[in-house]
Amino acid sequence: MRILCIGDSNTWGFNPANQLRFEKRWTRLLQAYCLDDEIIEEGLNGRTFAFVDPFCKERCGLDALPSILRSQDPIDLVLVMLGTNDLKTIFHASASGIAKGARNFIREIQNPYYYNYSVPKILMISPILLGDSLLEIEKVYGDFDAHSMEQSKYLAQEIRKVCDTYQVDFMDASQYAQAGSLDAIHLDEENHAKLAQAIYEKIQRVRK
Repeated sequence: MRILCIGDSNTWGFNPANQLRFEKRWTRLLQAYCLDDEIIEEGLNGRTFAFVDPFCKERCGLDALPSILRSQDPIDLVLVMLGTNDLKTIFHASASGIAKGARNFIREIQNPYYYNYSVPKILMISPILLGDSLLEIEKVYGDFDAHSMEQSKYLAQEIRKVCDTYQVDFMDASQYAQAGSLDAIHLDEENHAKLAQAIYEKIQRVRK
């Protein structure tokens, strides 16, 4: 199988300790599990589902999605893990509003009306929760606020509703991994490993 992994900095493998990239990020670890599959990494720091950051316009996932799908075709399975950056204060979005971005992602991926486009399966993964210490770490100048923290808790259930409507496979990353203590946003190496194993096990069920 060709498995495309679309995500943000937690898919890219951002290491808050040095601003570089973890070598042992979950996508790389997943490739080690899936020896007969090809894992295609498509992570971008700051990527959203659908909101456009006026300072980083290229990071809107929905805008980039058509070209990503065309450039990586044929694809058998698309893994999508987004939503954290949609929680930023600048957007002041609700979990249900963010889930509409997941809905539009699914609609685009399932669109059969492209020449010779093979419609892949989808595994939608709601992101890990923002850590409890985030507001203290970020103080008043951070990207996230109390509203972000609150909506983070409802994101999984709202994305699950969308997946149920479109009969798309779903998993909640927060059930298997959590943000590291350094910035309360990004996975550390231990949690990259936990998430990789959980996603691998889910893929085995999806591929049947």
